[in-house]
Amino acid sequence: MKSIRTWVTLGVAGAVLATGAMLMGSNGATAAGADKTIAYRKMVMGATGAHIGAIASVVKGETDYAAHVGDHARALAGLARMMPDIFPEGSGEGDTRAKPEIWTDWPGFTAAAKALETAAMDLAMKADSGDMAAIGAGLGAVGKSCGGCHKPFRKPAK
Repeated sequence: MKSIRTWVTLGVAGAVLATGAMLMGSNGATAAGADKTIAYRKMVMGATGAHIGAIASVVKGETDYAAHVGDHARALAGLARMMPDIFPEGSGEGDTRAKPEIWTDWPGFTAAAKALETAAMDLAMKADSGDMAAIGAGLGAVGKSCGGCHKPFRKPAK
């Protein structure tokens, strides 16, 4: 049988761990971790832009990788699903262009991320058809969904 001292020690340790987990949230967004969260978020957004740029190079005829467009579009949909996760509460301060409206209008923000996911999946279906005009229209819809998030939720570049 464990002593009372052991039980108290275990109880205190559990409380400390639970408090730390609550302060961090499920995604690690503490004040100390906000910079790392923002850096990660920038990588995800950079990847999003890179996939869009790759698709645009095909649509413009600059490259001949039409067979890759569907994969790029599906990757965009996956990145869009991540977007709500990479904007945890407390990550709006620091080297970020995120507006406070992300958190004050969370339903609008998540709807904007869902719109990108939907547009990207639609683009993937169009890419599978091989119809370059349809792919171009799908890319336009992806761009419109990006703007539909950037305008209300992203600060202008300095």
